[in-house]
Amino acid sequence: MRKAIIITTVLLVLGLSRPSGAFQSSVLQEPITGDWTAKVKDTDKGRKLWMTLTSTEIDSRRHWSQWSFDLPLQDFSGLNPDADGQTRFALNREAGAVTFDGLFHGGKGVGEYRFMPSAAFITAMRNLGYDGLSSEKLFSMAIYDVSTKFVNEMKALGYDNLTTGNLISFRIFNVNEEFIRGMRALGFDNIPANKLVALRVHKIDEAFVKELREAGLNNLTANELIKLRIFGINGEYIRKMKGVNK
Repeated sequence: MRKAIIITTVLLVLGLSRPSGAFQSSVLQEPITGDWTAKVKDTDKGRKLWMTLTSTEIDSRRHWSQWSFDLPLQDFSGLNPDADGQTRFALNREAGAVTFDGLFHGGKGVGEYRFMPSAAFITAMRNLGYDGLSSEKLFSMAIYDVSTKFVNEMKALGYDNLTTGNLISFRIFNVNEEFIRGMRALGFDNIPANKLVALRVHKIDEAFVKELREAGLNNLTANELIKLRIFGINGEYIRKMKGVNK
């Protein structure tokens, strides 16, 4: 009896001493199904498909969710935006595949979808330090194309501890290697993840920084750049104010 108690205690200690990811790995990665609506839009960056996806409520563990986004038409396989009738197309990503069935007419569509997470991606992400990814998280990573290549690019730039939320935000707001290296070339090193997203949200890039420097504003911090953008202060405004004060 005493031996059994000792063995049980050891097993409990071993279990409790495991990293939290060891428990998270048991999270179920089930398919996600639901309804979709879509509309083809012409933009300055080409034709895009604006979509709204609503998931089906499965049980008390998974309530319905909604995603709205737009993607270039070329991201989809089998999509005919000019179709007039039944259609089937797919969004194939490393994180998984989304299959769409429904109807298209006049550049608008409606139907049902099914997302199937990729087991290979789940394993690869676990090896990169991301364990216990839920189906909903994998779905978002698929929609916004968070890949292992992108994760490795960020790690190579020193962003080793990004959350999956950070990674998804980076993809949504186009925080990429080119942007980070460009800002570093201007002296902005080690910008926190949330600040990188904020810079992108406010459309702050190399051109804006150079414009301010040419107007005489040097050594600005990332926070100061954001404040100037919020209040609509740019190089032209600064030059006008200097002219008024002469």
